[in-house]
Amino acid sequence: MKARPFALGLGGNLGDVHAALQNCVDSLADDARIYRLKVSCVYSTPPWGDVSGGDFLNAAVSGCWYGEDMELLELCRSLEKASGSPVSKDGCARFMDVDVLFLQGGVSHPELVLPHPRLSLRKFVLIPLSEVWSDVIPGMESSPRELLFNVNDCSSIIFQGTLDGY
Repeated sequence: MKARPFALGLGGNLGDVHAALQNCVDSLADDARIYRLKVSCVYSTPPWGDVSGGDFLNAAVSGCWYGEDMELLELCRSLEKASGSPVSKDGCARFMDVDVLFLQGGVSHPELVLPHPRLSLRKFVLIPLSEVWSDVIPGMESSPRELLFNVNDCSSIIFQGTLDGY
């Protein structure tokens, strides 16, 4: 099996989100199917859309994935569940949200649409993603930095530091 570049968006707005982000990234770093993990800084942002609760902490990671498409989605769901978040959030506040932003080579399941359909609309995704991925996003024609020039999201994004060890 060939390794494929991937990126995940991480965020939460319930409980100790910084600790949940740290635990999530540590779990990703320990996963034998992932190598060359890059971790962005952490940012505070207001909820986007109809999500309840207070401000979010957000980050992004990228790396190379040795596994099947749906295994990556299952890993994301297991990280959400480990934090106490339900897989289906339906606008609720959440301890942790782990979204697959892209996986090179496409996907083999209709449950996983990539690149993430709202990736190019969200500054809270594009800013941390631009720290860990500078190339054109697989399945798109632009890099995160290029997408930032055209994003209509005017919400604030405030630097909150880094995660320990990254």
